[in-house]
Amino acid sequence: SHKPSLGAAGDPRALSGMTPTQELCNAVSMLAPSLVCAQFWLTEAHGQILGLRAALIFMGCLVHLPFSVTYHLLLAQRKLADAVANVPRKLDQTFIHVTCVMSTWALSPSVGYAFLVTTLNIYFVARLWSRTNTLLERMLNIGLANLLYAASSLLRGDFVDFILGAACFLAGVAAMVAGLGGWG
Repeated sequence: SHKPSLGAAGDPRALSGMTPTQELCNAVSMLAPSLVCAQFWLTEAHGQILGLRAALIFMGCLVHLPFSVTYHLLLAQRKLADAVANVPRKLDQTFIHVTCVMSTWALSPSVGYAFLVTTLNIYFVARLWSRTNTLLERMLNIGLANLLYAASSLLRGDFVDFILGAACFLAGVAAMVAGLGGWG
């Protein structure tokens, strides 16, 4: 039994107090990863960037894009009765997990590790669509899925990129927790 989230001015159609403009910015910001990947994909000067691993990263961004943009545009237009308990949000979060799997396969030097991360994300998606999950569980599962795909760099000995990525992720979590007037 889910209680509607109370966003801006008690409106359950607003997520975490975000205004329609902020949600529009969220939708537009989802274009950046795909545009960056496309720029690298289409630039011949990057040589090996055109390989299978790069394709997996690019495809991961592309498959998530329409679900995330749709969800945030629906929030911006206040067309969802509840900003949290709805199918577009579940689809957005499902494709976050799909992107984490694709990124793990792209970045991990270990097939066994990639299978482990894939299996966990399948479980996380099943939990996401179950009737007994909680908001906290969904957020923790997304956080763990991101940590696990990022940890692929540790398996390659790439500690600097992992630490920098973890710092960015933690800064994002801090901004989300702080709220920052809906901009977090």
